[in-house]
Amino acid sequence: MKRPKTKLSTDAKLLLAASSFSSITDVFLGAFLISFIMRNSVMEIVSVSAYRLSLFIALIAGFYILTDWVKRKNKVAVFRLYLIPRILILLGIIFLREGIVDYIIPIGILVGACAALYWAPMHCMVSEKVSPAQMPKFIGYDGMFAGIVKVLTPVLLGLFITVGSYETMAKVFLVVCMFEFIFLFFIKSSMHRSKKRPDFVGFFNCMMRFPVIRKLFYIEMLRGFSKNGALGTIITMYTVYLFKTDFNLGILTTIFAMIAIFKSFLFGRFGKKSAFPLILSISTLAALSSLALFIFYTSELTFIIYNFIAVTGIGLLGNIASANMYYLSKSPCVSKDHKTEYFVFRETALSIGRLVSFSGLLLVGLYGGYEYLRWYMVPMTLAIVLVGYWSIRIGKHIK
Repeated sequence: MKRPKTKLSTDAKLLLAASSFSSITDVFLGAFLISFIMRNSVMEIVSVSAYRLSLFIALIAGFYILTDWVKRKNKVAVFRLYLIPRILILLGIIFLREGIVDYIIPIGILVGACAALYWAPMHCMVSEKVSPAQMPKFIGYDGMFAGIVKVLTPVLLGLFITVGSYETMAKVFLVVCMFEFIFLFFIKSSMHRSKKRPDFVGFFNCMMRFPVIRKLFYIEMLRGFSKNGALGTIITMYTVYLFKTDFNLGILTTIFAMIAIFKSFLFGRFGKKSAFPLILSISTLAALSSLALFIFYTSELTFIIYNFIAVTGIGLLGNIASANMYYLSKSPCVSKDHKTEYFVFRETALSIGRLVSFSGLLLVGLYGGYEYLRWYMVPMTLAIVLVGYWSIRIGKHIK
């Protein structure tokens, strides 16, 4: 029996390189931008929540607006446009400086538009250019390269921002964007362009016929509520709250990024679909235990223990969920003419979870504080457990 080829194609390698380039600026516009908002806002939890809510509303709106273009036109041409809002954000930081916290919602909208222009075509290109046999390697190596970027930049960023300024670093990342733009021209045009207009009603009716597709969307809503929603933001806020400085934020981010690199390498090198149920079971139990420990005894030590599980166990849950998402995009459940709708609906499910997650965080900021913040992690813990359980269930039906 002939073994499937697991060596990544040239197109897949180019997508990995594009993802790595994007991760460089994402480091600055992720944890460090949240830290910047916290340090220059009176009600930091409310400000961060408002920023993230505007981001995700713009993200899902962008997916629907771009559907027709991504489906019937050149996906790579759409992909290149994500640099425009990213450059506008960096220019805003350069010229507005601390005053940017007065424009949290417009900045959130720009970041959301950037994410939509990036992910709407990226999901489709990964589905087209990466075979099922290559998928664990692609996802693992994507996480590994993103981790390498996080190791190379955060400590220097934390130190530089502490002794320097955010606007100076924004100028550096503006130059990075210029190199990123040039690189994007090496990516080949997409292989499949549908002649049909988007048909969300048709895809929804098709989706309802396949329980495995419905369960995938439930999983994505739960991921949006937990790890891909407010949980990551809460971790960043607790890091700043417990360890006080951006320099410490940089050190901790780097340490856990190194752990994530090793985890991603192992998943990409040795991850097999047959091992997914065992990985999911162990990761779910580890996530439940570490989050419970941190919630009931909040300290620097329990936070570090949780962070370790977040980048290993919870990270593996995300890797497998992403692999299943791409596997199903290639299954008979999803025709070639419905692939774009499939990814839009998946993003909708993710965004529903995120909006609920950050709406809850906004209420915690208005009526509670850090003492209540840790209890908000209880429903997120339960969501992560359900992600692991349902991922095991749908894995049995994915070829």
